[in-house]
Amino acid sequence: METNVIAKQTLQIYYAALTKTLDTTMAVQDQSQKIMETVLNQAPGMPVEGKRAINDWIEACRNQTAAIRSVVDEGFKPFRLYDEE
Repeated sequence: METNVIAKQTLQIYYAALTKTLDTTMAVQDQSQKIMETVLNQAPGMPVEGKRAINDWIEACRNQTAAIRSVVDEGFKPFRLYDEE
């Protein structure tokens, strides 16, 4: 029985660490996006295509972080079922 408790606690720690890391990453991305938007709005010589490319890149990073988040959630889903027993 003691092994099950240790396993549950270990999985909870790993899940918490991964989700908190991803939450922090999303917060940093949000701040970076705001800064980039401010810089791009103040740069009159920047071509529209360049601004669009930077915005597309930021959005791609955001989508990949969200995809990683869903993989982590799906990966830990069976363990949450185990945790409820």
